Amino acid sequence: MDLAAWLERLEQLHPSAIDLGLARCGEVARRLELLDTALTSITVAGTNGKGSTVAVMEAILCAKGERVGAFTSPHLVRYNERIRVEGAEVSDALIVEAFEAIEKARSDISLTYFEFNTLAALWIFKKLNVSCQLLEVGLGGRLDAVNIVDSDVAVVTAIGLDHQEWLGSDVETIAIEKCGIARDGRVCIVADSAAPVSVSTELQRIGACEVRALRDYAFGDTYFDSLKAGSITWSLPAGILPLNAAAGLRALEAAGGEITEELVAAGMKRIVLKGRRESFRLGNIDIVLDVAHNPDAAVELRKFLDHQMATQTTTAIFAVMSDKDCRDMIAAVEPVIDEWYLPSGIGGARGQSPEVVEGLISGAARVTPTFESAFERAMGSLADGGRLIIFGSFFTVGEGMKALDSLRLSPLDSQS
Repeated sequence: MDLAAWLERLEQLHPSAIDLGLARCGEVARRLELLDTALTSITVAGTNGKGSTVAVMEAILCAKGERVGAFTSPHLVRYNERIRVEGAEVSDALIVEAFEAIEKARSDISLTYFEFNTLAALWIFKKLNVSCQLLEVGLGGRLDAVNIVDSDVAVVTAIGLDHQEWLGSDVETIAIEKCGIARDGRVCIVADSAAPVSVSTELQRIGACEVRALRDYAFGDTYFDSLKAGSITWSLPAGILPLNAAAGLRALEAAGGEITEELVAAGMKRIVLKGRRESFRLGNIDIVLDVAHNPDAAVELRKFLDHQMATQTTTAIFAVMSDKDCRDMIAAVEPVIDEWYLPSGIGGARGQSPEVVEGLISGAARVTPTFESAFERAMGSLADGGRLIIFGSFFTVGEGMKALDSLRLSPLDSQS
C-alpha cells in the first residue's frame, strides 16, 4: 500500500478515533524497542503554543547542526508535515516502512490513528539515528500516546479550556492532565507565569523540578534572560509568542544545550511555522492564515490583527470543530470583522454546523456549500482591496493553504 492507502486504513482500524491510555501503544513500542534509547527527548503539552515551542527548539538545534527529529500534529496539507528530521518532512516511503513494522509488531493489539502516528515517528527517529526528539502531545498529556516516552525535559505551555469531554470541565483539572508528561527528578518548564495553581501542586506530587516563566527565567518581546545564558536579544518571527520561544530556549538549556545570541538569531531565521498568523498578499488584498481554534488563540489573533495596518474591509472565512467554544472565539474577533463566510463540510462529522456558527454572529454572515465557494465569494467581496482572515481548525487553514498554493502565492518575506 502507498501512504494514502495506509492512512485511509488507519482511520478504520480502531473502533474509536480517541482512546486514551498508554498500555496498547506502550506494549507495541516495547516490542519495537523504541523506548530504551540514548537520545534526548523533550515532550511538549498544553492548550496553545505547543507547535511554536517545538518549532523554536527544532530551528535552533538545526542551526546548531544537530540531527533533530520533530513530531507534531495535526497536519495542514500533507501527513508528512507531522514527522520531520533536520527540519525536513520525511518521505512517503519511510513512513510506509514504519507503518509496516508497526503492523507486524502489533499482532492483535488495536491501535488508534494517532497511536500509529506516534509509533511511526519514534520508529523513524530511531532508524535515522537522531540525537534529540521533540514530541508534541496530541491531546492532554498523562494518557496521550506520546507519554509512553520518559522524556528528559517536559514543557507545559499555556493552558485553557479545551477537550473538556476527555480532560475535565475546568482549567485546574485540565492542567493536572497536561502535567502528566513530567517525570520524577526531571525538569518541567512551565511556560505561562499565570498557570493554574494545580500545575505546581501536581508537579510537586510527581517530584518534577518546576522551572517557571518570569520566576526562574525572564523574557520580553525583544529579549530572553536565564541564569545560564544571561541576557539575549532576539527578534521573533510573526506567529511566535515570546512565552513559547522562551520556554523552548529554557527547555534546551535544561536538556544540556548551550544557548547563545548568535545561535538564537540563526535559529529564528530558520523557523517555518505554517498556518500561524502567516501572511500573504494578492494584488490589493492582505491574507492571513491562523489555526486559532479555541478562545485563547482567538484572543491572540485579535491582538495580531489590531497591530496590523487598518484596511478598508476585513472579511473572515471561519470553520471549527463542534467541540470548540466557537461563541467565545467569535466574540474575540468579531469587532474587527466586517463580514463572514462559513463553509460547509469542513472537518467531516466532527465539524461544527455553519448554520450554528451563523446564529452566533451579529453581523453579516453567509453559509457556503464548500470552502472553494467561500474563498471565491470572499475574494470577490474584496475586489476593491482589504483583508481576508482564514482561521479556525487545522482543516480550515489547510484548505486555505491549498487555495493559495493554487494561486502560486508564497508567504511574505517579512513573516520568515
